[in-house]
Amino acid sequence: MAKPTQSIDLVDEIVAAFGRERADVQPHLLELASRLIVVGRLLEGRGARLITALGGHYTDYDVLGMLRTAGPPFEMTPALLMRRVMLSSGAMTACLKRMERQDLVTRRTDETDRRVKHVRLTPKGAAIAEEALTRRYADLEQVLGGLTRAEADRLIGLLRKTGALLS
Repeated sequence: MAKPTQSIDLVDEIVAAFGRERADVQPHLLELASRLIVVGRLLEGRGARLITALGGHYTDYDVLGMLRTAGPPFEMTPALLMRRVMLSSGAMTACLKRMERQDLVTRRTDETDRRVKHVRLTPKGAAIAEEALTRRYADLEQVLGGLTRAEADRLIGLLRKTGALLS
């Protein structure tokens, strides 16, 4: 529940409603999960607004960013991209087709193993990836820069532990 010095927010309202209707629900677990979801959605929404101003879909920029961080020749397999961007196979296929039509990526078959495909940034894709990453991380610095380094490190550790518990 909210501390007396804090204003009541959406999560507090949800926890209170569950408390009235489902006394079996542990309020601190519901609050924790709800706050993680809200923060994730808010961060994703901010990113989507910044990035989609460049045109295209938010997930396209996740793929561009992952390819850019792969280093030269800025190439990955679709399977690795799916894992890093957390997309299903069908969603990744649709994303890559869309990006290929926009000349952001190229796809090719591996010369030594025809079962393996590779996705590579085009020069146009690399330029857009740079702009998108610059905008996104400037915004993250503005938002998350309000945490001290110690607070951020503690939160990172707790989120890492939570992620491991979910895996």
